[in-house]
Amino acid sequence: MSIEEDILIKNFLRDTLSDEERNEVLQKIELDESFREKVNFEKQLLFNLNDTKWSIGTNTNHEEVKEYEELLKSESTKILTDTISTVNYKYQLKQKRRGKSWLLYTGIAVVLFLIGLTIFSPFKTSTEELYANYLNVSELPSLVNRGNSDQKSLIQAQKLFEAREYNQSLDILKKELSTVQKNKATIYLYIGISQMELGQFTKAEISFNTLIESKYIDAPKGTWYKALLYIKQNNIEKAKELLSEIAKHPNNYKSKEASELLDKL
Repeated sequence: MSIEEDILIKNFLRDTLSDEERNEVLQKIELDESFREKVNFEKQLLFNLNDTKWSIGTNTNHEEVKEYEELLKSESTKILTDTISTVNYKYQLKQKRRGKSWLLYTGIAVVLFLIGLTIFSPFKTSTEELYANYLNVSELPSLVNRGNSDQKSLIQAQKLFEAREYNQSLDILKKELSTVQKNKATIYLYIGISQMELGQFTKAEISFNTLIESKYIDAPKGTWYKALLYIKQNNIEKAKELLSEIAKHPNNYKSKEASELLDKL
């Protein structure tokens, strides 16, 4: 069976031929037994895996059913179905028509198995998504001490930071860093994260390193955010080094999250 005949049969079964072409096929079906068997085989396969008659239960509104439907209608699935049918047909001829039904349903099973792999295989999350998922700025300590109404600049800086106005927040935080005596570790965190979000990666690394090397009680937090910085830069090896260091001890800041991230990288 030639490729041209394969295409002709598929177009015939999908009703895309002209009247003249369709009559020629019908005539050949009547006269050529081998061709007729091929058409019947393709018809049976198409009936099980066509665009409109396939069925996976009655709950067609279920999300998974919709995913199967899209895959079964996709061009790649049609190509795979065509390939399986062609291979099965050639094998069937060699076996002199033995095991026809077994081959048919094996082909269908292979298609569905591959579709299942497509739907349920765990796609790896991108580094950008991981960064966004684990950068939880709502957990950051406040820049402002409770009951202190004299910290107007820091109040404004925090509002700008929360509004993602990082450039304006940075301008205030850098000025405050040189004058305040308390909350310096927190200010370094806000500065480093702002720089990281703005794509100022070298500056952000310097800010986090300054915090890590300090004697502030929140110094260990710098290691976590530095690891996120490496993830945002897609520097996986360096990120893994820092995350492994954090995950070594359960009492380390973000130890659990570091272990989770290591599994996802």
